[in-house]
Amino acid sequence: MNKNFLYTLLDSMSVSGHEIPLQKKVIAEMKPHCDEIRTDYTGNVICVLNPEAPFKVLLTGHIDEIGLIVTYIESSGLLRVTRAGGIRAYQYPGHQVVVEGANGPLYGAVIASEDTEKKDLKAQDLYIDIGAKNEADARKYVQEGDPIHFHSYHQEMLNNLLSARAIDDRGCAFIILEALKRAKELGCEIGVYAATTVGEETTMRGAHWASSAVEPNLAIAVDVTYATDYPGADPKATGDVKLGGGPVICLSSIVNDKANALLKSCAKAHNIPIQAEIAVGRTGTDADKMHFAGKGFPTALVSLPLRYMHSPSEVCHMDDIQNSIELLARFLCSITGETDLNPFH
Repeated sequence: MNKNFLYTLLDSMSVSGHEIPLQKKVIAEMKPHCDEIRTDYTGNVICVLNPEAPFKVLLTGHIDEIGLIVTYIESSGLLRVTRAGGIRAYQYPGHQVVVEGANGPLYGAVIASEDTEKKDLKAQDLYIDIGAKNEADARKYVQEGDPIHFHSYHQEMLNNLLSARAIDDRGCAFIILEALKRAKELGCEIGVYAATTVGEETTMRGAHWASSAVEPNLAIAVDVTYATDYPGADPKATGDVKLGGGPVICLSSIVNDKANALLKSCAKAHNIPIQAEIAVGRTGTDADKMHFAGKGFPTALVSLPLRYMHSPSEVCHMDDIQNSIELLARFLCSITGETDLNPFH
């Protein structure tokens, strides 16, 4: 596992709609490890192994993160914003943020006052102070449409845990890219298409574009899921999921049961711990778009357990990252062009 690459992904800016700078880092990292790299107009990067193979598996991990977007600059120089994705506005007051301006990053503070101490706070209620004297001064550095993210970065914790602001889903973008590398090492012969998709937090457009272009025999979304091993989490809702317990296999009506059975069999054969979660209907991940793209594609969902999702300090377990990589790589090497995913056969 290339931890330096993981930390590069986690510490970079990639607010939904502004993914291209980070996608260029993905291309630079992956060029030596795959046979082709494809891009598209919406911003996806698809790393391909064995492009001539007739049986194709598409892996997706979305590269975008939640954040804020500048919508207005007050005469005072304060910034007003809207949300990009499922942010929790009440988490922002009193925190430092980074505004990614055209001329480089700026640092700001989200105003904290009595008016911002309410749970139903909206992004439109926030003010961001970048130190500007007035609107004209602010406009030297910032314009409408610039993305903003928390000023928080990766930290290694006790017992092999890791904290960062955007493990959702750059931790899983890392997993699919490392799985392609590992599958290549193991002699994988099928076509592997590892797509770092854009826009999942806002429109899920990237997954639709990628699956429509690749037309895979099987599409596997790799995303985070809620761990239930911390205060306030309810294991009775969708299942008991713990950090360090291994990758999570989703049991859902849109997931292909044969693909799940193969994943479980592969995990057992290679002593990889796995967990399960229940999602009745849609999953809220790229899997939803891939399943319904084109004429429809068999779909599975493998998830990384995560604490404190959509916060500036998400937490995961490094063992779960490594086990997810190994499970996917071994799975890719276990299937062939003869693999039948039709539930009636």
